[in-house]
Amino acid sequence: MKYSIVPHPQKFDVLSDNTVFTLTKLAEIESDSEKAKSSLLLFLSEKYEIDVLGTGKERIIIKLDSSIVTDEGYTLKVSENLVEIYGKDEAGLFYGVQSLIQLLICGDLALPEIIIEDAPRFSYRGFMLDCGRYFFTVDAVKHFLELMAVHKLNVFHWHLSEDQGFRFYSEKYPLLTEIGSRRSHTNFNTTPHEGFYSKQDMLDIIEYAHDRFIKVIPEIDSPGHVVSMIAAYPYLSCFDRKMTVATHWGVKHDVLCIGKESTYKFMYGLLDELCEIFTDGIIHLGGDEVPSTRWKICPHCQALMKKEGMKDEGELHTYYLQKMADYLKAKGMKVCMWNDTVKEKMVDSDVIWQLWNTDMPKSDVASEINKGRPFIISAIDAYYLDLPYGQVNLKDSYEFDMVYEGVKKENEKNIMGIEGCLWAEFVPSMDVAHYTGFPRFGAVSESAWTEKENRDYGRFYAELSNYYRLLKFYSVSPANKSRINPKGIKKAAGLLYWERRKLCWQGLHNLIDNYNVKKKHGK
Repeated sequence: MKYSIVPHPQKFDVLSDNTVFTLTKLAEIESDSEKAKSSLLLFLSEKYEIDVLGTGKERIIIKLDSSIVTDEGYTLKVSENLVEIYGKDEAGLFYGVQSLIQLLICGDLALPEIIIEDAPRFSYRGFMLDCGRYFFTVDAVKHFLELMAVHKLNVFHWHLSEDQGFRFYSEKYPLLTEIGSRRSHTNFNTTPHEGFYSKQDMLDIIEYAHDRFIKVIPEIDSPGHVVSMIAAYPYLSCFDRKMTVATHWGVKHDVLCIGKESTYKFMYGLLDELCEIFTDGIIHLGGDEVPSTRWKICPHCQALMKKEGMKDEGELHTYYLQKMADYLKAKGMKVCMWNDTVKEKMVDSDVIWQLWNTDMPKSDVASEINKGRPFIISAIDAYYLDLPYGQVNLKDSYEFDMVYEGVKKENEKNIMGIEGCLWAEFVPSMDVAHYTGFPRFGAVSESAWTEKENRDYGRFYAELSNYYRLLKFYSVSPANKSRINPKGIKKAAGLLYWERRKLCWQGLHNLIDNYNVKKKHGK
């Protein structure tokens, strides 16, 4: 099909092959939304070098329409010398303009008679960028935000801390970036890596996102994934260990000490600063992959467990997360965490779970949804955009849809939406990010926006040439078609290449380090 849009609209009819509208610099644009109009004008100026004068017969009308029922919904009609976009709200108008932009690219500014009726499947359509492992510049982050807007994604999940780097500048705790944002090398190379975002950088990025109807959710991961924090402030650890920022990937055993009151004071101060800058209503606490190795021999943690009558370190983990959640909720924030295992004592059911680990029994997920827990689906099987195509090919990513038997109809609303994740262990540059992220980025956006009955992988694949042309307009170099659904030797080679990660996890080092810590402190 000559004309196509990603994500695919709910209803999309091309009524003829004859051109009825051709956009020129003389076109007149009338709009109820300055953001929607600005997006169109910026596209025409940057991509086609057209500065619209508004003195010709072609007209583009962008108007609010209360008769459209669904939030962010829009209609788009192309007729003789006229394009009409009507939206339920300003976001709907903006998304109507994004669809128009894609149509203009397909037709080289010439359009036939078209009718589109469209609205999103989910209200939450997210993308997560891991800037903790590799730092992405402000311009790079803005480029991702631009691509999110084109794909009608509306939540930017900004992963700002890791064992290997702390990227959020804190006025209260300046050593977090003075020390924690720098590592001496990565895995087995000798190249230092550093970078962090100043307060002004973050405010600039947030404003850029808001201009594109994108909310920004920051994540400071804890109580695990915190070696960069401990390197800056050793008292945060169980044994006041002096450490350097992690230089290898993998789960680390040095985590926050849950038994010290100073840990909570520190984290509350850090969350205060986070809430001052990020005002979109949700804070992500991370909370996953937390070994209890240190807690088992820490006198502070064991004393707290005894005082609170805890049965095991799993309850200690929940205790910490609940304290952080309560603090944020008291500040008017919603709280999100990576999915946990279902256990006797858990964080409150109003805490959002971001489901990545699909090993979690579906019955447990259904039970939590029925209890009222909101879920964001970021299944590793489909929505991890850093994985090799041999592990998650384009077809797998597009067709994946988690179905939870046992979820009551009235509770389906607790599935907030879908989020694609780009982890950066092996994504050190934008070139690599484009290759591994695209075209799967489009597949994820269609899962988030397009109703299941309107999705069709055969159609999506057939329209890839249009999609690749769109990506080229936005300076993206995606994986070519021969690589996105690999089989046989190509698939095996991709998986073998990915397995190199196991060489970077310092497994032997962890064993030796754990032995030495236990020998010194495990009395």
